[in-house]
Amino acid sequence: MTVSSYQLSNGKTNWYFVIDLPVADDGKRRQHKRRGFPSETAAEKAETEARKAYGEASIGADGSVAAELTGWLSERELDVEETTLDSYRNIVRMYVIPHIGGRQLYSLDKRVIQDMYKTLLREGGANKKSLSPTTVRTVHRVLQKAFKDLGIDLGPIRQPRPAERDSHGRKGVWTPKESKQFLKFHRESRLYAAWALAVVAGTRRGEIAGLRWSKVDLDNGIVYIHLQRTICGNKVLEKSPKGKSRRAVAIGPAMVQVLREHKARQDEEKAEVGLLYHDRGYVFPREDGEPYYPRYFTDQWEGACNAAGVPVIVLHDARHTSATTGADAGVPEHVMQKRLGHADSRTTREVYTHVLPESERKAAELMDVALTDESGVGGLARRVFGGRNVAPRRA
Repeated sequence: MTVSSYQLSNGKTNWYFVIDLPVADDGKRRQHKRRGFPSETAAEKAETEARKAYGEASIGADGSVAAELTGWLSERELDVEETTLDSYRNIVRMYVIPHIGGRQLYSLDKRVIQDMYKTLLREGGANKKSLSPTTVRTVHRVLQKAFKDLGIDLGPIRQPRPAERDSHGRKGVWTPKESKQFLKFHRESRLYAAWALAVVAGTRRGEIAGLRWSKVDLDNGIVYIHLQRTICGNKVLEKSPKGKSRRAVAIGPAMVQVLREHKARQDEEKAEVGLLYHDRGYVFPREDGEPYYPRYFTDQWEGACNAAGVPVIVLHDARHTSATTGADAGVPEHVMQKRLGHADSRTTREVYTHVLPESERKAAELMDVALTDESGVGGLARRVFGGRNVAPRRA
C-alpha cells in the first residue's frame, strides 16, 4: 500500500493514497491521487478499490476505458476551449477512471454505467460523501459526448433525475430591499462598483475580473462584455466569453455615476503609487494596477454579505437576483436573456418561473378581497399595484 498522512491546520491528521500509472505518450509521469481520508484504514480500503477498478493492469492498455478516454481528451484539444477541456479532464479523472478505468471500453454495457452513477450518488465525493444529482448528470453528459465520438452505442442510459429546486429556483436570491441594503452599506467600499455591476447588470465574476476601461462607454451608458478572466487548472486565462455571453449591456445614469466615481478613485490611486503603478486598463485591479485572481472577488463577497447583514448568497447568484428583480418589474424575458448573456432561453425562463414572492403576495392580497368584500377589489388593486384602476370583471 502507498498511503501517507498529512497534518491539517486544526491539528487533525488526514490520509491519502497515490497510484503510479504508466507514463503518458509524451513521457510525462502520471498518478492517481485521492486525499481527505480520516484514517489509514479508510485510505487503504479506497486504494484497494481504485486498484480493482484499474483491473490491476496497465491503465494505458489498449481498449481500456481510461486509455480510450485519455485519447479522446487528447483529440478534443483541437476543437474544445481550454477551460471546457479542463473540466472534461477533471470529470474523467475524478469520477470515471477510479470506478471503471480498467474495464474494456468496447465491452461495456449500460448497467455498468448506471451502477457507477449509483455509486457516485452514494459515495462519489471527498471522504466518500454523496455527490449531487447535478454533478452526476454532468458526468453523464461528458460520457455521452465521449461515447458518441468513439462510436459507442449503449442505448438509452438512465441518469439521476434533476435535483428538486427550492421554491425560488435558487438557494440565494435577494429581495430588492436586501439588494439596496447591501449596496448602501458598501457605498464607500473599494469594490462597490464591482458589486453594483454584479447586482444591477448581472455580470459574472470572470467578466468583472476581465473588464477594461476601453470597453466601458460612460457617455452612452454601455458596458461591453468582450473579455473574461477565468481559472483553468492552476492558471488564469483571458478569453472572449463563449456564445451569446459576448454582449453590450446598457446601464442607467445611477450606474454610470457609480463607475465615474470609481474611475476618479482609481486615478487617485495611480497618482499616489506613481511609477510603480502597472496601468493595464482594468476597471477592477489591485492597488498596483495588476489584475486580481478571479477567486479574490468570490472570497471578498461572502464577507461583504456578512458585513452588510444580508443573507449570504454566492456571487453568481447576484445574476439571478438581477434577473428575478427584472422579472418582478415586468422586464420582457427576451430582453433579460440578452442582457444576461444567456445562450439558451430556457436558462432565463427558469429564473422567470421562480420569481420572488413579492408579486405573488400582491396577487394574493388582491384575490383575498374576492372572499371578503368584492366591492373593494378595485380599490385594493389600486393600492397594491400602484394606482392602476383594476376593476373586477363579471361573468
